[in-house]
Amino acid sequence: MSNRKNEEGFADEGASSAEAIARNEHAPGGVSPPKQPETEAEPDIKGWGFSDPRLRPFVVISIAYLLFTVTDGAIRMIVLLHAYKKSFSALEVAVMFTLYEVAGAVTNLAAGLMGARWGIRFTLICGLCLQIFSYGLLFGWNDDWSKRTAIAYVTVAQMFAGIAKDLTKLGGKTVTKLVTPEGKNTRLFRLVSLLTGWKNSLKGVGYFLGSALLEVSYELALGFMIGLIVIALPFAIFGLSKDLGTAKKTNATFREIFVLDNW
Repeated sequence: MSNRKNEEGFADEGASSAEAIARNEHAPGGVSPPKQPETEAEPDIKGWGFSDPRLRPFVVISIAYLLFTVTDGAIRMIVLLHAYKKSFSALEVAVMFTLYEVAGAVTNLAAGLMGARWGIRFTLICGLCLQIFSYGLLFGWNDDWSKRTAIAYVTVAQMFAGIAKDLTKLGGKTVTKLVTPEGKNTRLFRLVSLLTGWKNSLKGVGYFLGSALLEVSYELALGFMIGLIVIALPFAIFGLSKDLGTAKKTNATFREIFVLDNW
């Protein structure tokens, strides 16, 4: 009886060895290929597409942001070319844009804190309103002023345009992440590239429109751009939730950001 069990055990081991040899013969070089690690595919979230209601904040903010972008490009050309017609030097024109850039850098920091506390809707509406205010100030540019007075006045007007730019940009840069479901990184990249491409293109449209309208009338150029902002405002006011983009946890303070005693 023990001899029969031994013979059956040897037979089972021989069959297993034969199967292993057969598998190795089919592999290149007679060696079984290493097992490839499994890659996790992006989860399929049904119903998520450009017609999905969850994309409504992206659509609303994109419309407002892109209309604003046209006016942002236009205001630079309007100020630049109008100052050139009034015989301002290149250095004097450059001074007019100093606060535009400085205010934008400071606003980048403050806008993040404002958005986390009061939401993207608040910062977007503030940015659009400040852009209207900036264009309104440019209506007051008087030909009878001295160059020094005109430079100071236009520089302040441009400062509000710089603040408006970064307050509005916060919504455009943030909403893509907020509306993209977890695991849909490919579609997130598509939304970002789409918005960035349109922004760069429409800024060029703003350069052209500002220059072309200025050839007709300075007041017409300013009024047309204010009209674009007025079109964008209802989308921001009525199309967004006030809680969109607010921080779920306690927001950081300026004191916590500028920590100097952490050596």
